[in-house]
Amino acid sequence: MIKNFFIYANKAELAHKPGLLVGVSSGAGGAYPISELRASSDKNCRLCYVPEHLIVRQVEKVLSSPEPASEAHQRLRGRIDYALDILGKYPNALQPCAKAST
Repeated sequence: MIKNFFIYANKAELAHKPGLLVGVSSGAGGAYPISELRASSDKNCRLCYVPEHLIVRQVEKVLSSPEPASEAHQRLRGRIDYALDILGKYPNALQPCAKAST
């Protein structure tokens, strides 16, 4: 459904806007949707994906409590914090591009 959204959205709505790809899986998967979106979803809308992405595997176990259940969960939470920090900095960095394309 998200790829369909990107087909209908054009550069007026999404050009030079930052995007963070997040895959969520109840098992060990989650990488293929990230790969697919990175490969083909930004062509017409010119969305700018940040280099970082997140894959939350076994989501029921990972983010269900305020405290991390393991060291791997703690690392994931650190990656989430880092990726959100980077995503928050991209709008300022892309502002000159957005102004130039209008």
